[in-house]
Amino acid sequence: MTDIEKCTTYKRRGDRCTISCNLGLWSVEGAYGLALINEASHYFRQYKADGEYSEILGGKSPLDIFMERGALQDGK
Repeated sequence: MTDIEKCTTYKRRGDRCTISCNLGLWSVEGAYGLALINEASHYFRQYKADGEYSEILGGKSPLDIFMERGALQDGK
């Protein structure tokens, strides 16, 4: 199972689909196809980079990432 599969729910009704974040942060809806999957992947990657899925996937939490970014900006 991929990271995005662990963190999202996929529902299909006919030719319409919904891909939603299991944490309730975002969802996309539209015709089934690559464009919808790409849009969901875009949101997933952004939130993953910010550490939002750390409880599900492990890794740094949003606070850890925030503190690191702040330290870099402060020149520490």
